[in-house]
Amino acid sequence: MSNEPDDPRSEWDPLGWELEGPAEQPRNLPAPRTVEVVSWGPTGDRSSQPRNPAVVMLVTSVVLAVLGLVGIGIGVGSVFFNQDAPPPEIVVVSGPQVVSASPQESPPLQTPLVVAPPEPSPPGEPSESGQSEAPLVLGDPVVAVARAVIPSVVLIEVNVDALDQESPVLPDLNPDSPDLESEIPEDAPTYGQGSGIIYDASGLILTNAHVLGEAETVRVQFADGVRAEGVVVGTAPAIDVGLVRVDTDMTLTPAVFADRSTVEVGQLAVAVGSPFGLQQSVTSGIVSAVGRAVREGTGDSAFVEMIQTDAPINRGNSGGALANSNGQVIGMNTLIQTDGSFGNIGLGFAIPSDIALNIAQRILSGESTELGYLGVYGTDPEIGLPGALVVEVSPDTPAEQAGLVAGDLIVLIDGEVVSTFTELAAKVQFRVPGTEVELEVVRDGEHINLTVVIGSRPSFEEPDEE
Repeated sequence: MSNEPDDPRSEWDPLGWELEGPAEQPRNLPAPRTVEVVSWGPTGDRSSQPRNPAVVMLVTSVVLAVLGLVGIGIGVGSVFFNQDAPPPEIVVVSGPQVVSASPQESPPLQTPLVVAPPEPSPPGEPSESGQSEAPLVLGDPVVAVARAVIPSVVLIEVNVDALDQESPVLPDLNPDSPDLESEIPEDAPTYGQGSGIIYDASGLILTNAHVLGEAETVRVQFADGVRAEGVVVGTAPAIDVGLVRVDTDMTLTPAVFADRSTVEVGQLAVAVGSPFGLQQSVTSGIVSAVGRAVREGTGDSAFVEMIQTDAPINRGNSGGALANSNGQVIGMNTLIQTDGSFGNIGLGFAIPSDIALNIAQRILSGESTELGYLGVYGTDPEIGLPGALVVEVSPDTPAEQAGLVAGDLIVLIDGEVVSTFTELAAKVQFRVPGTEVELEVVRDGEHINLTVVIGSRPSFEEPDEE
């Protein structure tokens, strides 16, 4: 190698290049420093040394990429392997939705889930499972009650000449007729309308006495539209119960009745009948009160412990059914209270089923339907315990013979609570004359028991006498 002066290595080779020959050290330059080279390679425990972050990130990315490819492969494979599998079944459970919210904020509105029902099989034909299709109720209790009760409710038509002028049934006129006078002959009979409940499969029909009036025969139209002639078996006008018999080869659906002891305030009440001739009309509400002592009219009419309901009842509903949520008839719709108009204002009353059935059995067996009689005048106490306060005892009456005196407070009759004087009247009048009853009376602060034999009620008494 040349040692020409222009070659920098000719004077000093700081990088340690090998010189081809001895060179003269330059003047005025510092002596080269001695540098000790120390090896820095890893020694000792390898686990204590930090890993290279770049390597860690590279390994993690590779693992995630592999897992992603595996997941995609599983998803694609499931599509091909499950092509013949049935679609998932959607089960909708109906139930109330409870939303809690403070008074200052309203709960958010939610859109209900609507699932279209499957196409039903034609009537009488089995479904794919081999079973007949059951009725679709869609979770509405009124629908279920209507389906159960409608076959047991009938329309009753009565010649108006046999009806009381104040009877709450209407003429059978066709409102769609353009010219009634030209279609109805002047001498043609006009019919009033009411409702009835099929009592048993033999053709007995329960209804109100005021629907039948003085008629001996009626026309009955069943739920399927078939009409037949009915014969009036008997009536009990004072309690407003009547019975009709229809001779027919039809298979009838008797109503299922429930005792008034099963009825509670606030429960569902469904009315079925023919208001204004509109057959098989269904309305619903609740039971507003039980044991409501109501007197239907004047004269020989009795106080009856009725079921009060706000289910709309109108003219023509008389004799129809009031049913509970199980489709059982708890009462027979009988009357309404109005404000002077003819419409319903939410105050309807039904004779409890057990009272109506008891009177029907008396009619069938030929027993007396006379009202029971005690022989006292009374009122409700102004203060103190509830009950029937005796104001006066009529002479030679069951009350006098039992030892009742003015000032007695009757609180129980045969163990049934008496809250008002009208309740006492209703309980006494419903009992058959000659029946023995036990009265619990409060006299001078002491409770005493008296035994009374119910008598026959005279033809007419003032409303405050029993």
